[in-house]
Amino acid sequence: MDFLISNEEKAFRQEVRDFIQEVLPPDWLGVDPGPEEEEREEVYHLSMEIWRKLGAKGWIGLSWPKEYGGQEDPAKDWILKEELIYHGVPGMDIAAVQGDLILAFGTKEQKNKFIPPITRGEVKYAIGMSEPNVGSDMFALQLKAVEEADCYVLNGQKTWNSGIHRADWCVVYARTDPNAPKKHLGISVFVIDPKSPGITMRQITQMTGLRAFCEVFYDNVRVPKENLLGEKNKGKDVSMHAFAIERSYGLVILHNARRYFEQLVQYCKETYVNGQPLAKDPLIRNRLAEMAIEIEVGRNMGERINWMISQNMLTVLPSCQNKIHGASVAQKVSNLGMQILGLYGQLDEKSKWVQLGGRMRHIYLSSRAWSLAGGTSEMSRNIIAGRYGLGLPS
Repeated sequence: MDFLISNEEKAFRQEVRDFIQEVLPPDWLGVDPGPEEEEREEVYHLSMEIWRKLGAKGWIGLSWPKEYGGQEDPAKDWILKEELIYHGVPGMDIAAVQGDLILAFGTKEQKNKFIPPITRGEVKYAIGMSEPNVGSDMFALQLKAVEEADCYVLNGQKTWNSGIHRADWCVVYARTDPNAPKKHLGISVFVIDPKSPGITMRQITQMTGLRAFCEVFYDNVRVPKENLLGEKNKGKDVSMHAFAIERSYGLVILHNARRYFEQLVQYCKETYVNGQPLAKDPLIRNRLAEMAIEIEVGRNMGERINWMISQNMLTVLPSCQNKIHGASVAQKVSNLGMQILGLYGQLDEKSKWVQLGGRMRHIYLSSRAWSLAGGTSEMSRNIIAGRYGLGLPS
């Protein structure tokens, strides 16, 4: 494995940093990747502007085939994502993840229809997996899709559907064979317009105060047959591909946590108590040093995953490891930040006494879910213990 990057890639990293400096407001403290913080109107409008600018520069789907608007350059794709996440740039979109699924399982017609609008920065996507009684065991889902002459008719409910109320398309997992001998054999995947007749939504308020998640109700929703992604009743293949991508979310979390951590380090250098900077306190110094080690370990794990992908190697095991580690590090950073800030850490961005723009309070609340989203840490540990890792019996 080679950690070195070429001169061309170094130049691209600098180009990305220049772009970020140009598009972000002064004194920007960053937002978490994904659609959650786009519930703030000012963040949403900025994110859409940046998403379109990324499309105009040809920077969306950099690793994708050129015939669909990509550049077939996974190294630049990693560099771009790392810089955008680390600097807390809004506009990072899971459309890229769904684009990977469409490229892997879509027909030629689907690729021509769905991929170019993503690379141009024209559309946003959401994912419809979780249901009220279905979390980590995705194959227990109950949303029904009944085949008719020219379409599939969907009835049921999804929940925790992040960003769907602002999305143009949603990749939805549904049960097409309720009598399948094994529950994973009767699932199919569809690309659905969230504005279709019969779809209603109810936003869910999170403990951050934001309302990016939705309950989604499907009442005789008609989906054209050409929007079936992959083969009927073989949605397991699509879902496993999606899980492998989602569990690499650990690296996304780590780059995000690194920004918060470095803001905290700077705060400790600049904040004085009894005439001494907080950074001179031995306990604080040791705790910060320990966090620096854990963040660097996670980054190295992530770089290894990126390298394995470039070599067409299976990444299920390291992605699960990195997912667990990333969520743990983010929660540890937020815990440490709240301890160092004390009562100031509980203030939101509206208080005149707030420190670090209230960001530490935000990550303290938001990071609680990061060990659950995209599959719980317990599920990842089961995978590590099982066939992809230690080979332990289930």
